Amino acid sequence: MLIYICDDSKSDCLRLMHHLSAYENEIGADFSTVAFSSGDEMFSYLKKHREIPDLFFLDIYMEGKDGMEVARELRRQQVTSGIIFTTSSTEHAMDSYEVHALYYLQKPFTHEHFLMAMQRCEALIQTAQKKLSVSVKGKELLIAFSDILYLETGRHTVIFHTRKETFSVPGSLSRFADAFADTKNFLSCGRSYLVNLDFVEGFLNQDLIMSDNSLIPVPIRKQSETARIVEEYKNSLAKPTVTF
Repeated sequence: MLIYICDDSKSDCLRLMHHLSAYENEIGADFSTVAFSSGDEMFSYLKKHREIPDLFFLDIYMEGKDGMEVARELRRQQVTSGIIFTTSSTEHAMDSYEVHALYYLQKPFTHEHFLMAMQRCEALIQTAQKKLSVSVKGKELLIAFSDILYLETGRHTVIFHTRKETFSVPGSLSRFADAFADTKNFLSCGRSYLVNLDFVEGFLNQDLIMSDNSLIPVPIRKQSETARIVEEYKNSLAKPTVTF
């Protein structure tokens, strides 16, 4: 699981990394963490490497772009990753709803409070840790669930649309059904599509709008149910908890 930390306080950044390291050992996860001292530095890195993390920790009070401005810019660029704010004040707590933040963690925080924040990321962490092994042109690839936008049925193939690339795998969509059966954020749209709800932007007429501007047709009989599921999933991510 890839995590970006954006905080202009080196000591605060080191403390957060210590909490993450302890939590990583507690749950047996595999975290990769990259730290930045400013929003500009982070965006420059993102532009160069084009590697979107699963989770951002953003300090609100920084020189240059503050954490809220950084979060708004991420959402404008259709980055749907989880966001946790770390800050010394609750002044912007209500603003965090606007960017669908998972949590608002007030400094200085204890490990107990840190764990409360990470509980909001359980589904995200579980998905990020899951990987699917597929064979592409004779080469075995491990694809992280969190990198998959959607799967599409092709002609005797399944087309994988991911954050970085699109490729085909021989077989049918039902072949992969069991692998995604216990994931809360993957939704079947008829027999032809399996979509990652984290990358659904909304509805346009009878189609789902994906973060890459793709349109996924939803069968008429499933439109009401699909709209309800999408709304409930988005609402479950949109309510941050304030720590006092």
